[in-house]
Amino acid sequence: MKILTRQIFNSLFFLSAVGVSNTSFAGEGEISDPITHGEEAHKNHCYKCHTDSVYTRDNRFVKSIDALSKQVVRCKEGSDVPWFDEDADAVVQFLNKKYYRF
Repeated sequence: MKILTRQIFNSLFFLSAVGVSNTSFAGEGEISDPITHGEEAHKNHCYKCHTDSVYTRDNRFVKSIDALSKQVVRCKEGSDVPWFDEDADAVVQFLNKKYYRF
């Protein structure tokens, strides 16, 4: 009985991991709508550490698209978010369109 329970658990874990990876991460291939993908990735991961006020405060230190890209990578690496480069780029595009407009 323990083997059957373990097999069921492993199957459910695998299916949930596949479902998350298909909706949250770029994986292989291109992202068809990077802004929407970036918004979704941002919603799923970035709000765990901060709110939108970090982008709109008067003393923000991101002053260029290059600085924004570097900050997204720092946040990704600092919080162990399992994004591909395409995911981080999509988040940069989303943030730039919504807040920064570089």
